[in-house]
Amino acid sequence: MEPHVRATAATELNAGGKTWLGHPPGLFLLFLVEMWERFSYYGMRGFLVLYLTTPETGMRLEMRPAGAAEGFNPGRGWDDGTASVLYGWYTGLVYLTPLIGGLIADRWIGTHRSMVTGGIIIALGHVLLAISGLGDLAHNTAGLSLFIGGLAMVVIGTGHFKPTVSVMVGQLYSPDDPRRDGAFTIFYMGINLGAFLCGFVCGTLAEKVGWHWGFGSAALGMLAGLTLYLLLRPRYLATVGLPPGDKGGRAPWFILTAFALSAVVAVAFHQGGLAWLNTALMRQMGRVPVIVLLAAAVLALVAWFLKLQRPEDRGPVATIFVFTFFNAFFWVAFEQAGSSINLFTDRHTDRFIGTFQVPTTWFQSINAGLIFILAPAFAVLWTALERRRRNPGQSVKIALGLLMLGIGFMFMAWAGFITRDGAPKAGMSLVVLTYFWHTVGELCLSPTGLAYVTKTAPMRFLSLLMGVWFISSFMANLAGGLIAAQVDKIAEGKIKLPWHFGGQADFYVLFVVTSIGAALLIFMLSPLLNRLGAPAGPPKNRPSDPSPPNA
Repeated sequence: MEPHVRATAATELNAGGKTWLGHPPGLFLLFLVEMWERFSYYGMRGFLVLYLTTPETGMRLEMRPAGAAEGFNPGRGWDDGTASVLYGWYTGLVYLTPLIGGLIADRWIGTHRSMVTGGIIIALGHVLLAISGLGDLAHNTAGLSLFIGGLAMVVIGTGHFKPTVSVMVGQLYSPDDPRRDGAFTIFYMGINLGAFLCGFVCGTLAEKVGWHWGFGSAALGMLAGLTLYLLLRPRYLATVGLPPGDKGGRAPWFILTAFALSAVVAVAFHQGGLAWLNTALMRQMGRVPVIVLLAAAVLALVAWFLKLQRPEDRGPVATIFVFTFFNAFFWVAFEQAGSSINLFTDRHTDRFIGTFQVPTTWFQSINAGLIFILAPAFAVLWTALERRRRNPGQSVKIALGLLMLGIGFMFMAWAGFITRDGAPKAGMSLVVLTYFWHTVGELCLSPTGLAYVTKTAPMRFLSLLMGVWFISSFMANLAGGLIAAQVDKIAEGKIKLPWHFGGQADFYVLFVVTSIGAALLIFMLSPLLNRLGAPAGPPKNRPSDPSPPNA
C-alpha cells in the first residue's frame, strides 16, 4: 500500500470513520491552519509599504492608547521607490524559498514537521517585526536591522510552510479519489478567507493603533493556526505527513538555521548590501546586451530541456514554457496592488464615506472577497462550457486574463489623470473597479494555468515544471517591485514614455498597453499553441491539482 493511502486509512480510522460534507475532518483542520497562515502573511503584506513610507515623525492616530503623543505611529520614512523594491524582494522570495522547503520536507523532516517548523519561524519573524517598532527601535538602525531580520524569518518560514499544507491535503485522498478536486476547492477558500479578514484586523490595528500592533496581530494569527493544528492533529490527521524513516528530530535545527540566516541578512542590510544589489540590478536591467544575453541563455536552456522530452511531450511542454512567460507577465502588473496602487489609494483617493474614512488596508481585502464570490461561478462556467465542448483553450483563457488586467488598469490611469495636478482626489470606485477587473483576470488565468501544468506535464518532470511555474512568480514579484520604484520618475517626466497624460496616469497606461498587447499576442498564437498542446496518443494518468493557485 502506498504511504498516502495508508495515511488516508489511518486518518479516517482516528476520525471514527466520520466525514464532514463528505470529506475527512482533517481537511477542515488544514483549512483553518492555512486560513490563519494567509491571515498572517497578507495581513502584514497589506501595510508593509505604508509602514516603510510613513515619516519617522509618525502620523496622527485615531485610536491611540491613553497618554500617547500625536506622532505615536512613526514609520521608517523611506522614499516610495526603495520601499517598493523591498516589497518586491519580499513577495518574490516568498515564492522562491518553497522550492527549498519542499525539498527539505521530502528528504528529511516530512510535511508535518515542516509545517510546524515553518509556522514557528513565521510567528517569530512577526514578533521581531513588532519589537522593531517599540520605543527607540522605531527610529534607530538597530531597530531597522531587527525589522529586516524579521522579514527574512517570515520568508524562510513561508518556504517551509507553503509547499507542505497543500501536500497534506492531497495525502488525505488516494490518487483516484473523486473528492480530491472538491477538497482543494474547499482548501482554496480557506486561503481567501484569511486574505479577506486580515485587512480588517491587522490593517486596522496597524493604521489606527500602531504599526507594531499590526505586526503583532499577524504573529497571533499564525500562532492561532499552529495551536489548532497541534491540539487537533492527533485526532484528525494521525500519521499524515510523517517523514521517511526516523528523521523528524532534525526539525529544530532548521529553526536555528532560520535565525542564523536572518541575522546574516540583517547584517548585510546594515552594511548596505541591499542598496548595492538593487543598484546593480537596475543598472543591468537598463543594458540591452545584458538583457539579450539573459534571454538567449533562457531560450537555450528551454531548447535543451525540450530536447530531453519524448517526441509526443515536446509540444505540450513547450506550451507550458510559453504560458509560464505570460503568467509572469500577468503577475508583474497584478502585484502593483501592494505597492504603487496601495500608495495611490492612501494618498490620492477620497476614502471618506460620510465622516468615516475607510482605512487604506481594507482595499487589500477586495481581491480575496471577490474571489470568494466569483470563484464558484467561474468553476460552474468552465464546467458548463466543457459539457458543450465550447471550453476555450488555455491560451485563450490567459489572453482573457491579460485583457481583464489591462481593463482594470484603465481605471487606475483614469484615477492618475484626475489627480495629475495634485489637488483633487480620485473616487474610491475607480480603485474598486480596478480590483474587480484584476480579480476576473486572475480567475481566468491563475487556477486554469496551474491546472494545465499538472494535467499536461510529463509525470517524470511534473515537480520540476511546477517549480518553474513558481520561479516565474518570484521573478514577477521582484520585477513588479523594481518597476513600481519608477512611478515617481515616470510621473515627473524623468523617464519618458511614448505617451503623456500627466501624473501617475502615464505609469498606469504602461500596464494598459503591455497587458492588452500581450493579450492580443497570445490570442493570435492560440491556434498554434492549441495544436502544440494537443496530446499525442492515449491520455496519460496524471494527479489532480497538487496545490491551490496563487496560494
